[in-house]
Amino acid sequence: MKKVFTIAEVAQAHDGSLGMAHAYIDALVRRGVDAVKFQIHLAHAESSIHEPFRVKFSQQDATRYAYWQRMSFTKEQWKGLKQHCDDAGIEFMASPFSNAAVDWLEELGVKRYKIGSGEVNNLLMLQKIAQTQKPVILSSGMSSFEELDESVQFLKNQNIEVSVLQCTTAYPTPPEAYGLNVIKELQSRYQVKVGFSDHSGKVSTVSSRGSFRG
Repeated sequence: MKKVFTIAEVAQAHDGSLGMAHAYIDALVRRGVDAVKFQIHLAHAESSIHEPFRVKFSQQDATRYAYWQRMSFTKEQWKGLKQHCDDAGIEFMASPFSNAAVDWLEELGVKRYKIGSGEVNNLLMLQKIAQTQKPVILSSGMSSFEELDESVQFLKNQNIEVSVLQCTTAYPTPPEAYGLNVIKELQSRYQVKVGFSDHSGKVSTVSSRGSFRG
């Protein structure tokens, strides 16, 4: 029987607390997942204080730029989180949102890249990642089939091992919108490893954010 590779999503749930980020790793190791995934947002590389389209959403942060600054860790702190995962025998993963973040992840020595659904068509970043020749996992949540077609083929053309996760971008996702029926379509369409990125928020469905079969 093929093994399911389980990725537990921390993302920004640490709320800028390094101690909380380390605590998540410890808790998830006890749950027996295969990988812990964060997000690396670098304020200077993906945001600006001059963004009138950004809706103020936080009582604590004056701007989205300030939010990303507060939520960021230094490169040395990320190295500490990566080392924590290595010592605990769990894979460290982090989604980049800029080319600068890809550079950081290469310094950290990640095994593969997980691309958030909002970045699936960021071909500039995908090109930089393809130069590493490391496997890429694409989340489908905010993409049409046509957009996924382009990105999957773009990576395949550069001999990158690609996986795709069925994902519905809604928080939480109601059962009728999980889209589990799409998994077979993705397998047939792309002939790659396919899995499920769970946004349900309920322990009764899937125990982690992302999982895929080898």
